[in-house]
Amino acid sequence: MSKFDTYMAHVGFDDLLQQAEQLSTGLDAAIELPQVQRNFHQILDAGQRLCAKTQQEQDNAQVKASLLLSTHGHDIPKISERLKTLSSTPHTLEPLEAGCDTDIEGFLRNERENAILAIVEEQKQNTFCDVEKRYWQTQMKAWENEKQQILNRLIGSDGALNFSHEINEYRGLGVTQNKEAAGVNPRTSMGPWELAYAREIHEFNDEVIEGKLSPNLAELCRNGAEKMKEVNISALWMMVSYMTETVPLGTANSTTDIRTSKHYLEKLINQARTYLEHSYKEYMQNCVYARPHVAQLGGTPGTLNLVKSFLKVFPVSGVGYEDGDIDGIPLWAVIFYCLRCGDLEAVMEVVKHHEHILHEFSVWVEEYCGKSNRKLSSASENKMKIQYKRTIRTCTDLYKVAVYCVLARCDVSEVHQEVVSKTEDYLWLKLCQVVVSEDSELQADQLTLLRLQKLLSVDYGETHFGASSNPLLYFQILFLTCQFESAIEFLSRFDTLRCHAVHVALSMHTQGLLATSTALHANLLSQETFEENGMAIIRRLNLSRLIMLYTRKFEATDPREALNYFFFLRDVRAEGQSLFAYCVSELVRETGEFEMLLGQLNKDGTRKPGAIDKYCADDSKNLISKVAADTETRGLYEDAVHLHDLTGNHDQAITLLNRLLCCVVSKVDSVHPDRLRLKTLALNIAERYKALSVEMSHKLLSTFHLLLDLMTFFDLYHANKIEQALDIVRELQMLPTSSEQVQAKVDAFKLYADEVRQNVADLLLAVMNLLTRQCNQQQNPNKSIGTKAGDTVVSNARASARALITFAGMLPYHLPGDTTAQMVQLEVQMN
Repeated sequence: MSKFDTYMAHVGFDDLLQQAEQLSTGLDAAIELPQVQRNFHQILDAGQRLCAKTQQEQDNAQVKASLLLSTHGHDIPKISERLKTLSSTPHTLEPLEAGCDTDIEGFLRNERENAILAIVEEQKQNTFCDVEKRYWQTQMKAWENEKQQILNRLIGSDGALNFSHEINEYRGLGVTQNKEAAGVNPRTSMGPWELAYAREIHEFNDEVIEGKLSPNLAELCRNGAEKMKEVNISALWMMVSYMTETVPLGTANSTTDIRTSKHYLEKLINQARTYLEHSYKEYMQNCVYARPHVAQLGGTPGTLNLVKSFLKVFPVSGVGYEDGDIDGIPLWAVIFYCLRCGDLEAVMEVVKHHEHILHEFSVWVEEYCGKSNRKLSSASENKMKIQYKRTIRTCTDLYKVAVYCVLARCDVSEVHQEVVSKTEDYLWLKLCQVVVSEDSELQADQLTLLRLQKLLSVDYGETHFGASSNPLLYFQILFLTCQFESAIEFLSRFDTLRCHAVHVALSMHTQGLLATSTALHANLLSQETFEENGMAIIRRLNLSRLIMLYTRKFEATDPREALNYFFFLRDVRAEGQSLFAYCVSELVRETGEFEMLLGQLNKDGTRKPGAIDKYCADDSKNLISKVAADTETRGLYEDAVHLHDLTGNHDQAITLLNRLLCCVVSKVDSVHPDRLRLKTLALNIAERYKALSVEMSHKLLSTFHLLLDLMTFFDLYHANKIEQALDIVRELQMLPTSSEQVQAKVDAFKLYADEVRQNVADLLLAVMNLLTRQCNQQQNPNKSIGTKAGDTVVSNARASARALITFAGMLPYHLPGDTTAQMVQLEVQMN
């Protein structure tokens, strides 16, 4: 039993009646509510009337919708049928149902249709996948380029890598900033070293452009370093000069051929040894001259006396005297230091003088010194190695052991720590033992250049040599072992040394000794190892990126100097264009120095040369066009107008200028400064083109002049010069002044360019405002009312207003939603 039945069982009818009367009394007490009394028939009639009224409103809405769509050429019944068809069409290409087994023709038709649908569906999925893949590839490439640009800006800023380093007493090649140099020019961001190098680069490029025999860039930079009076950097450039003398400038051999050729590798190693020997001889001289009372230098000038004096200043230990001495100095120590200085004649002099003691050794020394490559024959070398293994290796005279290891390349794993205490001495000894051979199956006791490179850069590495505290020493180790790219990349990590690294790279590049990367956005140093017949390690340096990182610091203040460095990239191709043109385009956009870099137009239309004409006099117009296209692509239309105008591409200049003017035609100069600047630019171009009778597209030129006329109209409109503004509108003949002209003006409106049509809404409202003001002036109580001229003006204004409203309604152009409403309101104000 429900709760209601239970309640009815306990409550009688009288009680219900009493409760109902109470409720009715409560309703009667609510005076605010009107009393409505209707029977069931009256309620039914009212409901039917409301239903009929609602149906009529719906029918009226459908009629209005049909009329609206029919004015645009749409048929409502056909649209409804099409919508029903589309709603019943499946959204996916589902297979058709199989036909009856006995209906062979239907079955085959069904299978054919299913096969077609399957192919279409498969191609659709493949297309979607391909589009998505290409989209993400494009996004990732754009993001990588953005990351690379951010990283370049970070690395190129001042103080990006501020590594502290110690100064070694001798040959550590530490470097300090030259505080004595000229003060920094406040108008430039370049430091003293950068300015010194820039002068040498300028001189080098001048001779290249003039077609002269280009000098050795390393020699020029070395001269610039000597003027700065920095000993360590001068020593660095001395080393680079030695290494760049091996290959004649302009050689036809590629970098890979040079760096993997036995002939050139032997030359490079001999030059490295020669530099170490030359620098050590200078060190010995400095030590002897510093303590003359101890050195007691005298007798015939030469290496032999220098060595004897040096060994008096620094007496040797661990040396035996069983083979004799020279003036109280151990014989083998004198021979070793003569070899260390690279003076083979001095070695021969010592050996000849003690030939009765040395016997067979003198024959080997004579053979060794008689060859330009300082290399024994295989037979002599094997004999020396046999003698070394039998007796010399266990000899107590450590210098004798070291001499045999140098001449016969014995015991390549021995460090000779007691004899060679400095890194440069160790490096010289190992370079003397290096074997350059194309045989990939050399014996384990032979030291190849590849093994030496791996030993120093991989097994020992930066930590062993204290590279962070003495970076130039580690640079020297890498550089003299023909790891030029790794050495330059390492040096460029230090902010105070980056300028030296860049110019070392340029010096090596001009000599054809630097392996460079072809990809613009590749890492500064590629990690791939190139081994040719197991002879050497060659990594690739991204020279383009290194130069752009270096110039980013000062390109804003010294764009001319930046151009000198970009000129080295003229033969590098990136994205189908010269990297020089790409960098110039970036430089122009970043600095905004259009006239200084690209030139400017004279009043007679000729171009005054800019800084780039020095580097591409015959192709400067194409370069400026490239910069203009890049600037336009970036959306910098105003700059692109100047550049296209500079190259004589008048059509494109006017096209972009029209695009800029259309956005500011109706603005006010005082509120929008861009409008005043663009108007001035446009007027100057218009006057110059007219004076020079420039030939260009008639349609573009007419649009350009029409926009200028419209700007003049809006200037008068904002100045409330009613009559002058309306006169311009009548002269332009864009808008109708009577109902008879509406259709003709609508047809003519279709011929206007889009830049003009975008301003038609503002033009209509401005003209309507002017007509309203004109009527109000004529109807002003202060004026005489009822004059014939005043009535004519008001009548013409109203006729023009009606024609404008009709014109706006018939335009085949989407106007802003409130334009027509505002025009109607203005017309009402005229009545």
